[in-house]
Amino acid sequence: MIYIHSKSLDLIVTKQQFWRKNWNEKKKKKKNIWVIIIPILIFITLIGAGAYALRNSLIPTDHTKTNSSDQPTKTSASNGYVEQKGEEAAVGSTALVDDAGVPEWVKVPSKVNLDKFTDLSTNNITIYRINNPEVLKTVTNRTDQRMKMSEVIAKYPNALIMNASAFNMQTGQVTGFQINNGKLIQDWSPGTTVQYAFVINKDGSCKIYDSSTPASTIIKNGGQQAYDFGTAIIRDGKIQPSDGSVDWKIHIFIANDKDNNLYAILSDTNAGYDNIMKSVSNLKLQNMLLLDSGGSSQLSVNGKTIVASQDDRAVPDYIVMK
Repeated sequence: MIYIHSKSLDLIVTKQQFWRKNWNEKKKKKKNIWVIIIPILIFITLIGAGAYALRNSLIPTDHTKTNSSDQPTKTSASNGYVEQKGEEAAVGSTALVDDAGVPEWVKVPSKVNLDKFTDLSTNNITIYRINNPEVLKTVTNRTDQRMKMSEVIAKYPNALIMNASAFNMQTGQVTGFQINNGKLIQDWSPGTTVQYAFVINKDGSCKIYDSSTPASTIIKNGGQQAYDFGTAIIRDGKIQPSDGSVDWKIHIFIANDKDNNLYAILSDTNAGYDNIMKSVSNLKLQNMLLLDSGGSSQLSVNGKTIVASQDDRAVPDYIVMK
């Protein structure tokens, strides 16, 4: 038989109570920690879900399915222009002039009477319709005729003004096929690369020509002003196959519709070919030509800047409509 002293028994009981108390306190502390952590985790989860939902509500999603054949082909060219091979350019049909003289206005009559300037902008595409305007082209020779938009506004404060043809950034000389006042300033570039020009005729009609047509024929047909840079997007009422020229950069276009209203069109960065074509699909455009884009892109209406050049760039060729 084993005898345990009462004091020893008390000691054993006391130790058991001590350890039981400590264990209960630790358990309680763990419960208290989870009481704090769980609400924090729930709060973080709700914040994340709310932020995701807000992001999706702010970023428009286009659910329109597009045919893969309608997508522009990719290009590594620095300016996005893709060369198309065609007939040899019709060069040398008429002599160049040193200067076309003081720019003359050409009346472009519309078949309907509307407001002079109508803002039809949509989907990050700036679109202005111009009804029954008089049109002036600023460049008249092959010297450096660069001007800032502010200078052109000072000359023509009550007009819509947009940059037009491309130019050499070093020399300031306008490039591409150029006619003003019915005189040839610069001919098509030699070679088999297809080039296009938006031509306004003496009677105010508009047409896109390519480099297979000689300058002499274009002038004989009444060509008074010619603007040149890039590809034809729409020609004679038909959408042309996309060649990749119109991509995710800033782009600028000149166009006319079935009623012979003119259009100044500028796409913002990341607008893209599909969005641009969707935005003009209901305008019944007959011709639409890509003009000088990127940092040269700029537009003003009645003295107010609508789209500013990214670097306040001076350019030689503007189209002015009043």
